[in-house]
Amino acid sequence: MRKSATIFTSMAFFLCAAPVVAAEYSFSFVTNQPLFGGPVDGSGIFTTSDTPMTVGGETAFAVTSITGMVNGSAIAAPTGNYGNYFTTGGTFLDGSGLRFFTAAGNDIRFFFQDSVGRYRVNTFSPGSSSFVTAMSAPVLGAVPEPGTWATMILGFGAIGLSLRRSRQPSMVRARA
Repeated sequence: MRKSATIFTSMAFFLCAAPVVAAEYSFSFVTNQPLFGGPVDGSGIFTTSDTPMTVGGETAFAVTSITGMVNGSAIAAPTGNYGNYFTTGGTFLDGSGLRFFTAAGNDIRFFFQDSVGRYRVNTFSPGSSSFVTAMSAPVLGAVPEPGTWATMILGFGAIGLSLRRSRQPSMVRARA
């Protein structure tokens, strides 16, 4: 009876645990055609929500945070008014793109300009606009931290100990 309760409780914990599926994507962009102002380059990581939605006919995930650098200045995000989405189609940004700020106070707009089929970055203060070569890729998962390993090993040890300590009723046969 006790073993059944332990197994049932363990299964309930496994079934109730919510998986973490928020994704991280690295990105980078470099000016390939300045329109006005100076060149712009940047790189960093987008973190997205785990809830898919449809934006412009494509599956998209809301961007929840951005870290990285633009022209040597750290990205100071999130802004709290994103409305920004990372799409899973042929381009990773749509026409509304991403808006964020840097520590130097630059207002950055990074988007895909549908009319010409190219990525573009506009900056305000100082003002510039450039078509950029952009790329994005999923960030590979890291190796679990030592604390995670310790917790996992302790859990397996506790399960082993509980199984070892459980006593099986012994049957004694009487000879006549």
